[in-house]
Amino acid sequence: MTTQAWAVLLGAYLLGSIPTAYLVSRWVTGSNILETGDGNMGAKNTFQSVGHLAGVVVGLVDVTKGALTILMARQFALSESVQMLAGVCVVLGHDYSLFLRFRGGQGMAAMVGVFAILFPRELGLALLALAVMLSITHNWDLSCCIGFGLFPVILGLGGRPTRQTLYPVLMLPTIGLRKLVSVLAARRVEAG
Repeated sequence: MTTQAWAVLLGAYLLGSIPTAYLVSRWVTGSNILETGDGNMGAKNTFQSVGHLAGVVVGLVDVTKGALTILMARQFALSESVQMLAGVCVVLGHDYSLFLRFRGGQGMAAMVGVFAILFPRELGLALLALAVMLSITHNWDLSCCIGFGLFPVILGLGGRPTRQTLYPVLMLPTIGLRKLVSVLAARRVEAG
C-alpha cells in the first residue's frame, strides 16, 4: 500500500474516533453519554437520553463521518479495496475511540454512511425494509436486524461481486458485538 493509502486509513480511524455523542451530550446536558441510558455512545442513546434534536444531530454527523471517509479515499483515487478498508477503519474508530480510551458506540451510523457511498441503491432498499418492519413491530433492534440482514442478500441479488456482497457480512457483526460489550459493562457497573 502507498503512503497516501496509509494516511487515508489513519485519517478514517481518527475521524471515526471523534466522539460525537459524547461531545453533544456534554454540551447539551453536561452529562456523560457513556454513563447515561444504555451507556452506548450513539445516536439512539442520545435521542432517548439527551433529546430528540441531539440524537438526530449525532446520527447525521456519524453518518457523515462514514460517507466522508469513502469520499476521501475516492478523492485520492484509491482502489476499491482501500476504500472498503477505510470504511472498516472509520467504524473501528467510532467503536474504539482513541479519545475515550477505546470506548465508543456500535458503529451503525458510521456504517450507514460507508454503505451509502459504496452501495446507495441497495442500502436504500435495506433501509426501506427496516422502515416497514419498524412500522409493523415498533421494535428498533429487530427491525435493524431484518433490514441489515437483508442487505447482503440485496447486494447478491443485484449482481454485486462476492467481495462486495461479503463486505457487510464482515462489518455488521461489530454492531452486535459492541451491543454485547455495552450490556456486560452496564451489568458490571450495576453489580459493582
